[in-house]
Amino acid sequence: MTWNAFERHFNKICFLERYFDDRAKDFYELQMVSMTNQECTSRFLELLRYVPYLREEKVKFHRFISGLPIAYKD
Repeated sequence: MTWNAFERHFNKICFLERYFDDRAKDFYELQMVSMTNQECTSRFLELLRYVPYLREEKVKFHRFISGLPIAYKD
């Protein structure tokens, strides 16, 4: 394997993992700030695929609720 081939393969793997890690981080930090309810819900569902280890609906629900402003939680 040439150095260039190794570098391409290495970057592909590392950057792909970094991308998924960054999206999972975005999921956990998602807050409904300057977003509509629909935008927040869509973004939540979009990012949910990057945390496949969350299987229980109750956990997903609590994560979604934790990102809402206090006015929505009451």
